[in-house]
Amino acid sequence: MFRSFAATVILMSCLTAAGWAQSSPTDVAAKSTPARSAAKGAAKTKPAEGGSCQIGVIPIAGNLFLVEKFGPIGLADTYERVSVDGWALDELVVSRVRAAAPGMSVRRIPFTKEELANYPRPAFRVRRDETVEKFAKYVARGRNCERYVLVHRHGGSQREFGIGISKHYLGSNAQLFAMMYIRVYDGRTFQLINEAPALMEEDTNANRFKYYLGGPSRPIDLAMFPVKATDAAASPVLRDGVREMLTVSLDRTLPGMLRVQSREAAR
Repeated sequence: MFRSFAATVILMSCLTAAGWAQSSPTDVAAKSTPARSAAKGAAKTKPAEGGSCQIGVIPIAGNLFLVEKFGPIGLADTYERVSVDGWALDELVVSRVRAAAPGMSVRRIPFTKEELANYPRPAFRVRRDETVEKFAKYVARGRNCERYVLVHRHGGSQREFGIGISKHYLGSNAQLFAMMYIRVYDGRTFQLINEAPALMEEDTNANRFKYYLGGPSRPIDLAMFPVKATDAAASPVLRDGVREMLTVSLDRTLPGMLRVQSREAAR
């Protein structure tokens, strides 16, 4: 019961305005993008392009990083949120959609942090899924894309949610994670065409054991766990680890999903 309540609290915190600020495109390289260059690019918001497009991308990776400590009982758990504007995560998401759809026109669909923060967020999963769809439909209004690809933060099988780092009071390592979910909608009817979590490897029993958090994650030395949560934003190890996991998982998952939508569009 407490786990369910904690997961709901984390989900609601992940959808705050501070977590979803939009920023402008930067270099698409996953590992080598300097924090300083990404921060410079994230300072401006690029206006939406006009006209029609084949794929409209709605990225909700945002600038939020979670720092979580798990105690012997749930009441001892702590969750802190850190702004990581310079990591350019939304731009990375858009770049991976473009890479997965060569030859197709791909456009980012912008929205403001106020629009996302003010949208209702029901606690129950079914209604939450409906709300995600309604938000995507809302921000896509007035656009003219054949398909819309929504990429948003996702909860795994444990208490971790979205993007962040966690450690258990008995753990020998910390866990860095970057869990995202992909939804593809028809541009005319907004019918859900396809959906799947972004995974780094095939969904097998062995890999479920390997990625026991329920999504892209990796053990990391406890020395990398930030002494103060705000230190996370300045860590190139955490930044590059998150960007690499996002790149690998999106590059593995998106192409198949977009090929499916291409076949549907050709019918």
